[in-house]
Amino acid sequence: MDSTTRIALLIDADNVSVEVLRQVLHKLGLSAARLQHRRAYGSVQKAAEFAEVCRDHAIRFLPSTFAGPNATDIAMAIDAVELVLRQPVDEVVIVSSDMDYSPLIVRLRELGCRVTGYGQQGKSGRDIERDYERVYDQFEVIGLAKVRSAARSSSRAAAPLETVAPAAPISTRARRPAARVAIPVPLTVPTEAPAVETPPVRSTPSRRRPAAKTPPAAKALAPLAAAPRALPVAVEAVLDACPDLRGGTAVRLNGVAVALRERGLLTKSGKTTSFFKKLEAHFALLPIEKPESVRFLGGAPAGD
Repeated sequence: MDSTTRIALLIDADNVSVEVLRQVLHKLGLSAARLQHRRAYGSVQKAAEFAEVCRDHAIRFLPSTFAGPNATDIAMAIDAVELVLRQPVDEVVIVSSDMDYSPLIVRLRELGCRVTGYGQQGKSGRDIERDYERVYDQFEVIGLAKVRSAARSSSRAAAPLETVAPAAPISTRARRPAARVAIPVPLTVPTEAPAVETPPVRSTPSRRRPAAKTPPAAKALAPLAAAPRALPVAVEAVLDACPDLRGGTAVRLNGVAVALRERGLLTKSGKTTSFFKKLEAHFALLPIEKPESVRFLGGAPAGD
């Protein structure tokens, strides 16, 4: 009777990197288990990224052509249960940093299958790791730092191989420094320019022009021109409720609506778009067809 452990390797390519998958494959290769099923799931973009490692390790990549954030998770969960029910599988290895597989892990263990998980450091938070320890038979977090250190050590180990080839013999004559030849440089004798007598300049007393006097009417209007234009009371109330609008950047209508309702400027049943259309001289709704954000145009009305 064959006592070799039969493993179904399922990879969530949307939640781990290629380097992490290579480390997992190395760990599984050191064991005496047999990878009976090797499947990877992810988007079409991830299929190109994982193409090399899947080709090197005979992994079937099943791209998800359906829209939605959980399309990959659902496809992998269906295949996992189907493989355990139809094929003699002793252990399922899930390579993912997603917490959505907890119900799947519990179901696979109920079917009598051992479940092992590998996650990526940085994507698997401490809360996820603690929860995974409760549902997985074994869960391990793989760090990318190990991959970088291994790459450095391999490059250092490969460096001496480049110097194994014997170097060509160098003759002793080549080592002698070449004789320096002095190149004569023509000497140029600077010639003095003939002195030119300049007639003395008579100093004339400078006459200062009187400063132009500012008319009293301009002095009176200067403070008025420098002072900013006062905003309407309703506009100031909106800016006080939503200070982020003062910078002129677009702000989401949902957040603005909450702030306006807290200040009592907008009723619970009032529409934010109708509210700002009354103040269209100072605020702009973006985009025009289906507004999702609002932007403050400044102190001057639009079109000034």
